[in-house]
Amino acid sequence: MMSVIWIVFAGLFAAAAFIDGRTYRIPNWIPIALAVLFAIAAFASGEPVVDYWQNGALAVGVLAIGYLLYALTGMGAGDAKLGAVAVLWAGLSGLYAWTFWLAVAMGVLAFGLIAARRLAKMATADGLPRQRILQRGAPVPLGIALAAAAILASWKFDPSIWAF
Repeated sequence: MMSVIWIVFAGLFAAAAFIDGRTYRIPNWIPIALAVLFAIAAFASGEPVVDYWQNGALAVGVLAIGYLLYALTGMGAGDAKLGAVAVLWAGLSGLYAWTFWLAVAMGVLAFGLIAARRLAKMATADGLPRQRILQRGAPVPLGIALAAAAILASWKFDPSIWAF
């Protein structure tokens, strides 16, 4: 049986992926809602909340790395925040699975965009404008891969957070 926490978790990540794919932005309310949901899940788990300090430390580390990449490479700040909140949920128990699924999702996204952009170019040879995501040289909406990895790896996250 799926928990209410997991359904909201998956819905928020799916919303982030959808919005990022359409607008190249991840609204701040999504990572904030996911962090608040994690706090609720941690309290509802029955485990001492201090047991989740490692999750917080990992999230802070990923946020710092994400903002460094944002400053140096142009990666989106929303991607940094979404990655940090995904790791907050993953913790040590799900970090390997999340990293694995992130690599898979990024590969699928990259190859999918290459194929979609080539097909869109052939289909719109008349010069009509295409959606930005289908234009050659457009950035890659990493939120899609980050969200997919979080949802796919969630079965490896601490099972007590899905109790409610």
